[in-house]
Amino acid sequence: MPRIHIILLLLMLFLVHQAPAFADNTDAYFQPAEIHDAVVTISNQDTSGDLRFRIVNSSPGKLTILGVSNTDNVQSKIMGRIDAKNHTELGSITLLREENLDLTTTHIFVRLSNFKEPLEIGEIIELKLVLSNGELPFSAHVNR
Repeated sequence: MPRIHIILLLLMLFLVHQAPAFADNTDAYFQPAEIHDAVVTISNQDTSGDLRFRIVNSSPGKLTILGVSNTDNVQSKIMGRIDAKNHTELGSITLLREENLDLTTTHIFVRLSNFKEPLEIGEIIELKLVLSNGELPFSAHVNR
């Protein structure tokens, strides 16, 4: 067998057994979702509040929510109520394919803090839902 054929055969075997490579930046790829009725109820300090919304995962795959951000790097924690006085931080929320979640009526919400400027009642703020594979921009109304 000629030497070139052996080299090509070895090269093909090498390429077949390579692990797939993935890009580090996948912000452009996120599963479709819709956010409705987003409202931030502000606290007494006006620089933090609780975000509630409804989300529809209209994709054929699961959707994992990691938090919320904005251009000013607001901090967020996904919170769940344990009982009337106690809450716990959740690391993420996963919605299965075509699943809906109504955070306006459940015991789960997103606590936002560290806004640079005080929030004003009636204001509409721009936020981004941070997903495991991208970000989804949306607007939220501010109330007390």
